[in-house]
Amino acid sequence: MPSPRPRKETPPARSVLARPSEVPWNEIDRCFRDFRESAVRLVERVNDLMGPDSDRRSPSAADVRLVRSIFGKWSMEVLVALHTSPSAGFEELRRALPGISPRVLSLKLKGLEEHGMVRREIVDARPPRVRYLLTDRGWTVAWLSDPVLLFLEQSGRRERGGPPGTNAVPVPSP
Repeated sequence: MPSPRPRKETPPARSVLARPSEVPWNEIDRCFRDFRESAVRLVERVNDLMGPDSDRRSPSAADVRLVRSIFGKWSMEVLVALHTSPSAGFEELRRALPGISPRVLSLKLKGLEEHGMVRREIVDARPPRVRYLLTDRGWTVAWLSDPVLLFLEQSGRRERGGPPGTNAVPVPSP
């Protein structure tokens, strides 16, 4: 009978409130470099699948306009609110977004719906109600933005209180 394979010991989970001197910055940097490299491979693979006629290596002015229209003021907050509470009514969203006017919320929801990020469902009730949900495209954007937000958070945290002698986040080489 073969001997059992030795079990790998997993390190204990780190506290979210770990002291900066205890944070494994090198490991975190490596994780983000690995993620960046896999994102580059994904883009290259999609470009290859799209064929040479649609080969786009850099963002265009139209791409920037699309990003601005989707991620303009309050749009990101609406997506985050729906990411947190996957099905929400208009008033729930308004309460979750202090400072947004009903008119602006309505316009943002319509814009996100036009871009395929949010779906509006009418609930059959008395009186009829409306619920807003992220579409598959909206969920994908929400999940793809998580690594970017995490990177910005951890790099800012590192700049504010990283290990001694570390004043800035190194820019990884391409």
